[in-house]
Amino acid sequence: MPAILPWVSHGLERARLLRDYRADRIDESAVHDADFLLIAAANFHGYPTDKACPICDEPGLRTVYWVHGNELGRHTNTARSLEEIDEFSRAGLTFDLHEVEVCPACKWNFLLRTTMVLPQEPSQREPRE
Repeated sequence: MPAILPWVSHGLERARLLRDYRADRIDESAVHDADFLLIAAANFHGYPTDKACPICDEPGLRTVYWVHGNELGRHTNTARSLEEIDEFSRAGLTFDLHEVEVCPACKWNFLLRTTMVLPQEPSQREPRE
C-alpha cells in the first residue's frame, strides 16, 4: 500500500457549488463541463459509487483518480487505477493524486480531494516474482 499523506478535502467548495446551482446563482454549464477524456477515463479507470449524481440524480456516479508529477514522466496527468497508483509508489515515485467524481450521464465532475503519494520504503515493498 502506498504511503499517502493526509487528504485535502474540497467538500465545502462542492457543497457551495451545489447550493449555488440549486439556487440558480450559477449557469448550468458550470456543472456540466466534463470533457470526453474525463468521461472516458471515469468509465475505463473509474470506480462505481453507491451514490446518485448530485445534479441529475442518475445512478452511475464514478470516482476516478488522476496522477500528476514530474517523476511520472509520460504517465503524468493521466487517470490511473488504484493498482497502478500502488505500482508507482512501489517504484519509488512521489506524485500528487486527485480524486474526482464524474457523472457520465450529465457530465458533472468535481475534484473531491487531493493528496501526495510518497514512495514506499524498501521494507514495505512486496517482493517481485
